[in-house]
Amino acid sequence: MDLVRARAYARSIALKYVRDVDDAEDVAQDALLLAHRHRDSFRGDSRYSTWLYRVTATAALMFLRKQRRRALEIPSSGTVDADGTPMLERQAAPSDPRAEAIAHRELDDVRAAVAALGAKYPAVFWKRYGEGRTETEIARELGLSVAAVKTRAFRGRQAALRACSAGHAAR
Repeated sequence: MDLVRARAYARSIALKYVRDVDDAEDVAQDALLLAHRHRDSFRGDSRYSTWLYRVTATAALMFLRKQRRRALEIPSSGTVDADGTPMLERQAAPSDPRAEAIAHRELDDVRAAVAALGAKYPAVFWKRYGEGRTETEIARELGLSVAAVKTRAFRGRQAALRACSAGHAAR
């Protein structure tokens, strides 16, 4: 099978799985690269087109799994207080010095609570909830696994929520 036919074949298989022309192009390209990289594993027990079908189908399934994983990432704005305002976006009215002082105190409480968890937590927490970055972006930037980022962000969020609820209870 020549390269042009193999590319068209891989693209048509990928399109059946991903149902988007642009994504199918990407999957077909990945499949052809995988097929080339692992060409030594083709034993010849079946036709080359059958083997290429499996390689392309696997590449398409890996692509869909990655898409699903990205779609499951929770947006950082999911942390809201009782008023429905994102926790780190609460701002006092400029004309209300008492509310502004309370907001600064709450932010200091959150900083202290997250810092008390250990040195590895604040960077993840502030990137996730302060800057609104996704777990994948943070993991890539800090050289961590996505699971480690999720764990650290969750623990930091729990500490921040405890600090905020303790602050509300004290007032």
